[in-house]
Amino acid sequence: MRIAILCVVACIASISTAAPLARVVRTNPFIDVVNVANQNEATVSNTGFATDSLAMDPAGSLFSADATGKIFNVTAPVTFLVGSTGFTQIGDLDYAAGGLWGFSNANQTLFFFDFAATSVTYSVALTSLSPVTVTGVAYRPTDGSIFLSANAGLNNDLLFQVPSASSTATLVGNMPDGDNASYFADIDFDAAGTLYAMTWFHRDFYSVNPATGATTLISNGPHRVFTVMALSPVPEPGSLSGRGLATLVFAKRRKKS
Repeated sequence: MRIAILCVVACIASISTAAPLARVVRTNPFIDVVNVANQNEATVSNTGFATDSLAMDPAGSLFSADATGKIFNVTAPVTFLVGSTGFTQIGDLDYAAGGLWGFSNANQTLFFFDFAATSVTYSVALTSLSPVTVTGVAYRPTDGSIFLSANAGLNNDLLFQVPSASSTATLVGNMPDGDNASYFADIDFDAAGTLYAMTWFHRDFYSVNPATGATTLISNGPHRVFTVMALSPVPEPGSLSGRGLATLVFAKRRKKS
């Protein structure tokens, strides 16, 4: 199953190397891998529960939280419990070394879930956020900052920055989007440090200026309703030929048969 998924990812990536591959969750809740540049897609798995959070580690494992705040590894083909955050209404998760950053809209708390401890080892209630709903968490490893996408209603999106070890969310600016009657469902940094955003209604992808919140449209997506996305924190093999990898996979299977 994992070999087949790797082949799908490589085939999609080979079409364009100008933008990353995103893992996105639909409301069904199937997980798709999507080329941000051209919207080419393939369904790879299912979280098994409705969610507003998805994170991806350097090994390609995917993590998501359910309605009760439990974190699961949702990498195909097996879903298993990692631990509980103790928080509900989790707006998003994002990978950082050793664990996951997350945000709870229930009490406007930023937290860190430690993989080794299998529990939350840091949490802080943020100020300057009311009355908005946080939809995205993006960790920037170069300075330890956390960026949050939030909205105060349809097409009224804002970008906030939380400096490392701070309890204050500073407004960066507005995040305009052209997806009518929608909002930004998530943001995430790719391996090169570019901040991307995805809209909820049509799955439009944008790049975001983390200094101003200004957005630039990259591609328009289908009409499906998407809740969350995750980008790999390390470069993916976008320059590889999907056809070549498919041949390699087939050859390995022939050798094993």
